[in-house]
Amino acid sequence: MNFIRGTVMAIVLLLQPIVLLFKLLFGRRAQDAPQQLQAINHSAIVPATVVADSEDGIKNSNNISQQSDATGSASSPSAPPAGSNSGDDDSISLPLPFAEYEVFLSFRGPDTRHQFTDILYRFLVRLKIRTFRDDDELRTGEGIWPNLVKAIGQSKIHVPVMSETYAHSKWCLMELSEMAKRRKQEKGHIILPIFYMTNPRDVRHQTGPYQSAFQQHDKDFDSGTVQEWRAALNEIGALKGWHVKSKDEQGAVSECVSDVVWSHLSKNDNFSDTDELVGIDDSVEAVVEKLSLDVGGAAMVGLHGLGGIGKTTIARAVYNKISARFDRRSFLENIRETQQQKDGGISLQKKLISNSMRIDYVAPINSVEEGRRIIQDRVSQFKVLIILDDVDESFKFEEILGNSGNFACGSRFIITSRNMKLLSTFNESRCKLYEVREMGPQLSLQLFCKYAFKTDSPPQDFTTLSEKIVTTAAGLPLTLKVVGSLLFREEKSIWEDKLSMLEKAPQKEVKERLKISYDALEYETKQIFLDVACFFIGMEMKIASYYWRDCKFHPVNSINILLQRSMLKIGDDNEFQMHDQMRDMGRAIVCEENIEEPWMRSRVWDDKYGNPSYVDQGSKQVKAVRADYHRSFLGGMKPGQFQNLPELRYFEAEFAEFSGDFNNLVPNLKWLRLHFHYNDGQEPTNFDMSNLVILDLKGSIFLTDDWGGWSQIKMAKKLKVLDLSHCTSLIKLPDFPKSGSLEMLNLSAETSMELDIGNLWNLKVLNLKECALKRVTGGTIGMLKCLEELDLTNLQCNNWKQRVVDIGELPSLKVLKTIGVKHIPSYFESNTDDDEEEDDDDEVESEGEGIEKLPPSLKVLHTSFRVANLSELLELEELVVENCDFGLEIPPVGDDTNANSTAHMWWKVSKLKSLTLHKTKFIVVAGTAPSFDQLRLPSSLTTLNISNCPYLEWIPTLENLNNLTELTITKCSKVLEVRGIQGLTSLQSLVIDDRDDLIHLCGLADLMRLKTFEIKESAPLSREALLLNDDSDDVFTPKIILYHIDELQGN
Repeated sequence: MNFIRGTVMAIVLLLQPIVLLFKLLFGRRAQDAPQQLQAINHSAIVPATVVADSEDGIKNSNNISQQSDATGSASSPSAPPAGSNSGDDDSISLPLPFAEYEVFLSFRGPDTRHQFTDILYRFLVRLKIRTFRDDDELRTGEGIWPNLVKAIGQSKIHVPVMSETYAHSKWCLMELSEMAKRRKQEKGHIILPIFYMTNPRDVRHQTGPYQSAFQQHDKDFDSGTVQEWRAALNEIGALKGWHVKSKDEQGAVSECVSDVVWSHLSKNDNFSDTDELVGIDDSVEAVVEKLSLDVGGAAMVGLHGLGGIGKTTIARAVYNKISARFDRRSFLENIRETQQQKDGGISLQKKLISNSMRIDYVAPINSVEEGRRIIQDRVSQFKVLIILDDVDESFKFEEILGNSGNFACGSRFIITSRNMKLLSTFNESRCKLYEVREMGPQLSLQLFCKYAFKTDSPPQDFTTLSEKIVTTAAGLPLTLKVVGSLLFREEKSIWEDKLSMLEKAPQKEVKERLKISYDALEYETKQIFLDVACFFIGMEMKIASYYWRDCKFHPVNSINILLQRSMLKIGDDNEFQMHDQMRDMGRAIVCEENIEEPWMRSRVWDDKYGNPSYVDQGSKQVKAVRADYHRSFLGGMKPGQFQNLPELRYFEAEFAEFSGDFNNLVPNLKWLRLHFHYNDGQEPTNFDMSNLVILDLKGSIFLTDDWGGWSQIKMAKKLKVLDLSHCTSLIKLPDFPKSGSLEMLNLSAETSMELDIGNLWNLKVLNLKECALKRVTGGTIGMLKCLEELDLTNLQCNNWKQRVVDIGELPSLKVLKTIGVKHIPSYFESNTDDDEEEDDDDEVESEGEGIEKLPPSLKVLHTSFRVANLSELLELEELVVENCDFGLEIPPVGDDTNANSTAHMWWKVSKLKSLTLHKTKFIVVAGTAPSFDQLRLPSSLTTLNISNCPYLEWIPTLENLNNLTELTITKCSKVLEVRGIQGLTSLQSLVIDDRDDLIHLCGLADLMRLKTFEIKESAPLSREALLLNDDSDDVFTPKIILYHIDELQGN
């Protein structure tokens, strides 16, 4: 089917230029060919993946690069160049549509029109990005130039596809010069160059095919014009972009480019979670009032209402508003879904303990009773805020958490459920009920418009349609959001069609309304949506994308579309999240594939039909299975169960015995997840892993060095992801071939293991968190040139420092975590066969020492070591320094004339967004003696968290942090003054506690956006300490939603 679809599309693509040429030859004007100027739209919220540039400033198609901020001096003419022999009589006028363009494509028709450019254009079309697709061969005169200039000026992003004969076209060079001019003179214009089958050096230096083009231009045009063209090629050729070296790379590069384009455009199109909360202020205040925060004892409030009506949204808003008033807090989402999983109650308990104790709780909990005992012993002693989201009859409060009356005085619980009767059973815990009702017409219209128009009200010509559609949504926020996202920037005829479909759906059938968005998706996007709904909620997006990409899908593009239509969310840890109504709808769609014979569906996952005894009844329709061997007590994962699953591409099981002869079975398997796998001495044989992309054997404690499956894994030539975390019996990783394709390796929580990295050349992600390694051999980390993420948190290894000595040479490293790394040579017995010279010192290495130079490409850094070259890490966005005895060096402020101006201007040019210090102090750079006003943090900061730093004596002035929204300074007893608060014009949350000698908090009266001001557990603070005068009601008047001060004298 895919082959037929691809063939038909190829034929259509070939016919398009013939039809267009036919029109032109017979007098049809270019504006009659709408495919030349299609206006298409855009909307999404996705992070762009960025990689560092190579020697030429380019990355090939397997990576995504973002443009740099390099500047050039090129300008371009505002009219056609002198010497042109085309007359105005033959000009073609191409009228632009009313809406501005977002992307301008410049390309040479003969080179790329039916290849790369057309593929890229279609990717942009799918994302609804308004794109001007120019074609130099369709121009017959100069009258078109003003329209081209207008289109370039309107477009936010310019994408020149510089092919071999690009420079032979005067039109292409004129466009390129205009792009360079706009980029230089107007802020906000972005150029993303594509080097298609041509060397970037030839572009920059006008050599090779570009040299011959300019030899002709030197004859035809004046020297000034030619020089402007050369300067534009030199400037734009030096920008980061994509190098397409073969036709096989066209699809991958097009997807990457469209993703980066979308990311840039969505920065101005995004709105925060708080902007979604239309009309919930009254509900939030009502819930807060029912919680009786000023009353002792433990209290509980239950929110009930229809699915998709906004219970979770209100609960989250309340959580955000009051959480600062509690010692510990935890938000447990999707309890109904979690409870249906194996050991779901224990999973909930572990998450609650981890959140409340502020640790990653990994100790085993063997039963719900044991988990409840731990919660009562360790969690209940704190004043806690706990949100229990989406509970049903299977959730028993006292079984999971224990008696609510045993929790510390002031603890609060918020429970959401569709079942009011269920919540009423908690009355012994004094549970107060609050019904979340449907939104009224006006608020419904406002929420709908936020997604359909990105405004609070509809345009005049869409008012009637909008009101009718809102009426069909029955006041359900989820339906309003999904339908609004679906109709964003669509034509009125589409609106009318969707309205007709909505009116036919039963008034209370939410699923039928949501399914309208599903039906509008293309085939591969539907498949990705169903995979997430059935299997991948909570899964990291990067891992799942490997699977879909090998299925010949385009995951980046499809995920963007699902995000745009509010059918999917991406969490803070880059994991998939989905509203339970969306999840239920997706699973219902799969169930409806075959009502009578569930094993004939494309996906099998539930407890009954995921039972291994049913799996062997499958068919070629089955693509993915989650089997529960633990619940079935069948244990064995036998070949006979797979005889009827020839098209199986995903298989997941826990506690499965894996053995037998799998010859000629599951040849299309791409993802195998066998958590806690074991065997009884019999090994699997002839298991075809030729198409395996992801292998996850997490927690398989019986996995040993001599396991027979290793030989088959070595033959998995397409393997990209290998997870061996918590496989504690594994001593040594098998030797992978140098040509291996492995890109992600997870060895977290391994013990007594040796790691040879010699053949892991293509590795992008390496996780050694909580590992205790005997040693690392085979070279240094610096030789893994593709590495993007490295997690060494709490690593114990006797030669780690020798292996990371050259980590600063990694060109693409974005994430580095080294908190708690210990160099303990005596931890293991030394191996005399090791040809590496080891340190004989048996003491733990000082946590102030560490890596001498970090790579400038870093975006995220968590460390316990000295950050030696902080002023050079200009791409860094998140910095966490914990337990660093050395301290964090702050480069002093200087001027541009200083010889070391980069360091002295660090506070201006850094991209740092979040800074967290824990048990660490600020220090000045050695050899400098700056004044206090010369010590500044980056102006880009939005979050600053300084906690538990008993030796910290001063904090840099904050007056330049006009982007800061959250400031927390806790348990820093030696800090007597916080300067520059008056400059925090964007501050929304200020938390300071455990203080008894704070002298000055100057500038509170200027914080007009402050919503939360928290001083708790402190000795009395005088009005003088807060610098409030006698007329404080007039001076200190920020719009505070939560203003909580334990004791403020003089009020």
